[in-house]
Amino acid sequence: MNDTKKFWNLFKRHRDKELSAVGKEKERALQTQLGKLVRNGIAFEFDKGKVLPRQSKFGGRPSLPTSWQWPRYTNEYGEEQFLPFLLQINCEELAPCDTDNLLPHEGMFYLFYDLVNQPWLNGPGAQLLYTPTPAVELTPAEYPDGLADTQRLHEMGVKFSNDPSIPDWDDYNSLLGGDDNASNYTDWDIIEPQLESWGYPTVESDGRLLGYARLIQNGIAELCESRARGDKPESYSPESAREWVLLLQLDSVDEPEIEVPFGDCGSLYFYIRQSDLKRRDFSHIQFEMQCY
Repeated sequence: MNDTKKFWNLFKRHRDKELSAVGKEKERALQTQLGKLVRNGIAFEFDKGKVLPRQSKFGGRPSLPTSWQWPRYTNEYGEEQFLPFLLQINCEELAPCDTDNLLPHEGMFYLFYDLVNQPWLNGPGAQLLYTPTPAVELTPAEYPDGLADTQRLHEMGVKFSNDPSIPDWDDYNSLLGGDDNASNYTDWDIIEPQLESWGYPTVESDGRLLGYARLIQNGIAELCESRARGDKPESYSPESAREWVLLLQLDSVDEPEIEVPFGDCGSLYFYIRQSDLKRRDFSHIQFEMQCY
């Protein structure tokens, strides 16, 4: 009996070592795989210091081209209204962080959004606009008379930093073949607990450009492609959906000076086709809002 017990103890120790070696090898393979999916993202945080008119900022008055008017639209109730100004991004300030040279390095992005009705999907109530006009040629706009004081938002500066960005579960699954690939689920169960030790800690920010979105609900790229195909859904494919990438994400604002919740602690997401981004064509941007 003692010899039998010793044999099984040796057998289990040997088996456990083999299993441990296989597990470590699997982890290394997944770490390498994840490293190939990393994208450079640009995180941003609000800055409570002095804000200049043409710098990147949240709230206040945007600096616009002289030929532009403050954006307005007709809402679902047939009422024409001015859109609150949320965000201005000076592209010259992005250049040091745009290591892949994906974004324009001149001009300005602007985000205007209907804070009352808070649309969820594409429409004139959510407008991400771009002008190539150099910042020095832009002029601070006056608030329109029809914009309520409650929609003239507190002004804060914006600071940018590099953020090595990895996909979350939905994007990971999509990039590696979709829901019919059952191994993706078990692989992610291995990956997720290791993210910090592999050098991918969660970086707190107020929003981001490029990289991967921090999703609250399901993946967005597939929905963008499906909507873009319109009445030709048969032309949709997982490969064509991967053409869509995050351009901008803005999270709900929770600051002592101002709170701007998107739904229930949600985020605004703007996606663009990689080919459009390369051509600097910002006329086909897709929008979605997600919340808890």
